[in-house]
Amino acid sequence: MILVAGGWALDRATDQPVDPDVVTGRVTHIRDGDTIEVSGIPIRLNGLNCEERGSDLGKLATAAMRDLVEGQDLTCRLNGDRTYDREVGRCVLDDGRDIGAVLIGQGVCGRCARFDPQGGYIEVQRQVGPFTGEVPGYCAP
Repeated sequence: MILVAGGWALDRATDQPVDPDVVTGRVTHIRDGDTIEVSGIPIRLNGLNCEERGSDLGKLATAAMRDLVEGQDLTCRLNGDRTYDREVGRCVLDDGRDIGAVLIGQGVCGRCARFDPQGGYIEVQRQVGPFTGEVPGYCAP
């Protein structure tokens, strides 16, 4: 890639602009239920709350994430925020399914209302019922 004015990049192979807010690539690491690495870039899934790996539900969430995305290609739209070493965004599988919605639908993670202001996960959370795991205070709207 070649950096051009305004922070945009060009793909050398196609000479087409590359959106800096989109990461597309293979899942290279699963940290836990709500953090993955795509093409080596750590991404914290926005609007999703999963318990940490040390808890039983956290282990289930991590395993569910692994089953869902390990070795898969994803497209992630970043929102410009960062937390620790991670970019923040939402990712979809090649078939268009939002991985956060899938994990909420499986009951292993829940909606983090504060970071889902557009309400993208409200319906799937309603369908599956309230999240049975711990909901951190920062998820309150």
